[in-house]
Amino acid sequence: MGRVAPAVALSAVLAAVAAGCGGSSPEEKWAGSVCSDVADWKSEVQKASDDVKTQLQSLQAGTLGAINTDVKSAVDATQQLATDLKTAKAPDTEAGTQAKQQIDSLASQLEATVTKAKQTLDGVPQGAGLVETAQKLAPLASDLSSLLASASNTLSSVQASASAIKDGFDSADSCKQFQR
Repeated sequence: MGRVAPAVALSAVLAAVAAGCGGSSPEEKWAGSVCSDVADWKSEVQKASDDVKTQLQSLQAGTLGAINTDVKSAVDATQQLATDLKTAKAPDTEAGTQAKQQIDSLASQLEATVTKAKQTLDGVPQGAGLVETAQKLAPLASDLSSLLASASNTLSSVQASASAIKDGFDSADSCKQFQR
C-alpha cells in the first residue's frame, strides 16, 4: 500500500504534463484551429483542381460527371471552411478581435466564391458537350487559385498582426506549413 500512493501521484503528474496542462495559449489554440481548417480545405481544393485539370486534358466519356463531382467537392470544402472560420472563437483581446476580422473577411470571400461557383455550375446547360462545359467551368480554376493565394496571404497578415497572435501562429504545429 505504501508504494501505491507514490505511483498514483507520479501517474497523475505525468497525465497532467501529457495533457499539456497550461501549455497552449488561447492564441495558439485559435491559430492551430484556423491553420488546420485552412490546410484541410487547401488540400481538398488542390486535389479537386488537379483532377479537373487532368480531366480537361483528356476529354472522354464520363469527363463531365467527374468534373462536376470535383467542382462540387471544392465548393463543399470552401463552404465548410467559411463556416469553420466564422465560428472559430478568437482570443478575447484587441489583437484577437482584429485578427478575427481578417479571418471573417476571408470567410466572406470564400462564401462569395461558393455563390459564384454554384451559379457557374447552374449555368452549364443540361446536355452540354464537353467543350462547352469546359469553357463554362474554366473560370472557376482561376477563382479557386485566387482563393488559395488569398488564404495564404490572410494567414500571413494575421500572423504578423500582433506579438501574441504571432506567437500563437509560430507555436501551433498546424501553422508551420504556412510560415514563410
